[in-house]
Amino acid sequence: MSRTKRLSKAERRNRSIRIGISIVAVVILLLIVAVMFFQKQVRENFASAEQEILSAEVTTGSIRTTVSGSGALVSDGITDVMIPAGVEIKKIYPEAGDSVKEGDILASVEASSVLSALSDTQKELDELGEQLADVSDNKVNSKIKTPLKGRVKAVFAEEGDDVSSVMYENGALILLSLDGYMAVNLDSTAYSIGDSVSVTDSSGNTYTGTVDKVTAEKTTVLIGDDGPVYGDTVTVGDSDSGTLYIHEELKITGYAGTVDSVKVSENSSVRASSTLIKLTDTSYSANYDSLLKQRADLEERLQTLVKLYRSGAITAPLSGIIDTVSYDENSSEAEVLNSSGSEAAFSGETETGSAQEESALLSIDPGKSMTVSISVDETDVLSLEIGQEVSVSVESIGDDTYTGKVTEIDTSSASGSGGVTTYTATVTLDRAEKMLAGMTASVSVVIKGVDNALLLPDDAVRKTSASAYVYTSRDESTGELGGMTEVTIGLSNGSYVEILEGLSEGDTVYYTESRNNNFGNFNFGMPGGGMPGGGMPVDNMPGNMPGDRNMPGSSGWTNLPGN
Repeated sequence: MSRTKRLSKAERRNRSIRIGISIVAVVILLLIVAVMFFQKQVRENFASAEQEILSAEVTTGSIRTTVSGSGALVSDGITDVMIPAGVEIKKIYPEAGDSVKEGDILASVEASSVLSALSDTQKELDELGEQLADVSDNKVNSKIKTPLKGRVKAVFAEEGDDVSSVMYENGALILLSLDGYMAVNLDSTAYSIGDSVSVTDSSGNTYTGTVDKVTAEKTTVLIGDDGPVYGDTVTVGDSDSGTLYIHEELKITGYAGTVDSVKVSENSSVRASSTLIKLTDTSYSANYDSLLKQRADLEERLQTLVKLYRSGAITAPLSGIIDTVSYDENSSEAEVLNSSGSEAAFSGETETGSAQEESALLSIDPGKSMTVSISVDETDVLSLEIGQEVSVSVESIGDDTYTGKVTEIDTSSASGSGGVTTYTATVTLDRAEKMLAGMTASVSVVIKGVDNALLLPDDAVRKTSASAYVYTSRDESTGELGGMTEVTIGLSNGSYVEILEGLSEGDTVYYTESRNNNFGNFNFGMPGGGMPGGGMPVDNMPGNMPGDRNMPGSSGWTNLPGN
């Protein structure tokens, strides 16, 4: 029986060393082969890229820049049909999705409930009539007079002005000077009370003034109020200056009405009880106006109830599709489910009572128009205008393009993400066949455009942070580009760029094709092939000159440091 020879410790160590050396040699050999193959791939790609030098001729055409966005289509003009307070519904006829025409019966009503509502409305009208009689004498005087004599120094009211608006903006309708003096405060204290000084206005007119008061902080000078302009900047002496104001001022005020005529002018003298302003639209007190508004609403409600009593039914105020039925016939009470933003109507009438007095029966979608809201970047929102035409496409129903208009730009509410602020713009368009609420619509808005512009492909222009340039020559033997020419660029739409200066129509420029090359997708044993993460694209290779997107011989490398 043979026995296996047992290796000594030294022999086992030598054997392990030999095996390790062999493994290292194999790994090194594989790496050398891989690097050689990799270099071959790079050379082949670079050689191919260097040959792909393109040329472009400066042409004349139109260029447009746009704002784009997408959103869900929403039915526009949905109208709520309301049930007057106190009216009971017997039966609702249409269901959601049904078509109705203007005048169609929507629901029958209990005649007794309508009579009761008529009685209640008439009682409210009678009560309001009594209240109106109590406040009917609270009428605004049609003449505004001055209680004291003086000189008019400022007139803020003009014919046609609303009195309350003038008061809000200026605090008075007219300013009077009562003691015959205008005043100016000076920062200087180098004067004594009673000193006579010269005062020159902004028009060069000179008046003699008198120092009226001197404190530790300022000096007050008075001049006659016949001539100087209220609020004018004047010079006292050689260098001191200040603003003229009325020394003893009286504000003429009002609170309601419209200015029919102003009976005085600036710098004119007036006597006590003189009429300064005549008013029109001198309605009654605010309480009286409120009561009149309530009565008008009640009168409209009464007319609606009379029509309802005679017809015995609520009819459709417009043609369209029933969007929602809000009234629950199985409930003891009507459920108010008003759609946000919808218009309220009853047989063509607008809502007359308050929200607490009416409930919604159903809503009707006229089916004539739709809206879509898009987010607009802060850099573009100021370029939008109400009424601006836009292009809209709805991919789910075809390739057709529809024309809409910007109907709302909401700049009051903004949202931010990633340091960028966006606003909402709403576009309205005619409803086309097959358009449904909820479908996604894409919107394109032209915000700038130039006709007869000089144009080049965007890739032909090399851009740095401070300039842009093109190459106007090419060495046929080496492929090197030359004739670097700086240009001034204008609008760009991503495909073409406008040339403002530096080139003329018909000029030819050369450039290398921008490509995203993965070195032939060489597999280093990574899953899916290529380099980790899909391979390093040539477009992002380091090593080119900073600031140049596509230098000659760069094989289409872009996005270099400094760009």
